[in-house]
Amino acid sequence: MTDESKPNGELPSIIFFCRDCQKVISNPQKQGAKYEYKCGVCKGTDVAFGTRKSIMDYFRLKEKDLVAESKEQVAESRG
Repeated sequence: MTDESKPNGELPSIIFFCRDCQKVISNPQKQGAKYEYKCGVCKGTDVAFGTRKSIMDYFRLKEKDLVAESKEQVAESRG
């Protein structure tokens, strides 16, 4: 098993990916006491979470896709 921790010992950051709208979301809403989240963009409940690398590998995303989606979210939040 590979160690995905950062060189200074920090854990990798977790990102959330909405399977319904196919976007990385920054502020999902937790549903109940379980690990279920609701997308703030499309209100879908099919939200996956994991490390950046695991989400990119599982959903076959490219780095540029994640960066583009992050920029869209920043623009939407600023209004």
